[in-house]
Amino acid sequence: MSDPLAELNRLQERDLELDQIREDQSRIPEELTQARVHFRALENQLTGLQDQLREVRLAYHKADLELQDLKSKREKAKAAQAQATGAKEQTQYGEQIRQLSGLIEDLEGSKDVVGQMMPLMEQMDKLEEELAQVKTQLDEARPRLEALEAANQQRVNDLEAAYQSKKADRDQLAATIPAPIVKEYESIRKARKGTGLAKMAKTSNGYRCTACNVQLPMHVAQQIHQAQKVVRCPSCGRILWKGE
Repeated sequence: MSDPLAELNRLQERDLELDQIREDQSRIPEELTQARVHFRALENQLTGLQDQLREVRLAYHKADLELQDLKSKREKAKAAQAQATGAKEQTQYGEQIRQLSGLIEDLEGSKDVVGQMMPLMEQMDKLEEELAQVKTQLDEARPRLEALEAANQQRVNDLEAAYQSKKADRDQLAATIPAPIVKEYESIRKARKGTGLAKMAKTSNGYRCTACNVQLPMHVAQQIHQAQKVVRCPSCGRILWKGE
């Protein structure tokens, strides 16, 4: 008659193999991690430049609207001055035209003055150039990232196929072990995040649990040797097995 705990030990070996496969599936290759970080950094850079360009364009559009409004007012003032009959009126419109021309020069600039709009135009040109460069870098990085993603997905799929094959074998083995023992083992394994069964090892002055290394009371060691019931480690709670 086979020892159910020996079979349980074999089951645990299968479970640990399955755990390793799941861990391998979740582990992202370093090359892919770096490619993702690089691509996200470029995307963030692109978004930042687009936001900056949008703000500069709005500022330029606002300045341009103001400029057109000032020019319109100046033309009206010039027309009114041309029709003015009195010297006082002529002077008033002349002063208004002078003030409007000064504001227009502040925005538009002249050969002697750099207006507010020129730096905005230069900034837009610079941002558009930087945007084009980042878009080129993204276009160059995308195929490599997609290839790495595809290779990683294939790796995960291959591991999943191996997992399902091993899981089927594991479940067949579990069916040969008394269900209460398997249920107790799985409950302990879940709580202990890995192992639910531990071997008992002989020491110079008795026996110890190989999972937690705690010295076992002699009556516990005797119960394990008798193998008449499932015995758990008084320290870590794992099922104890005397070994082959």
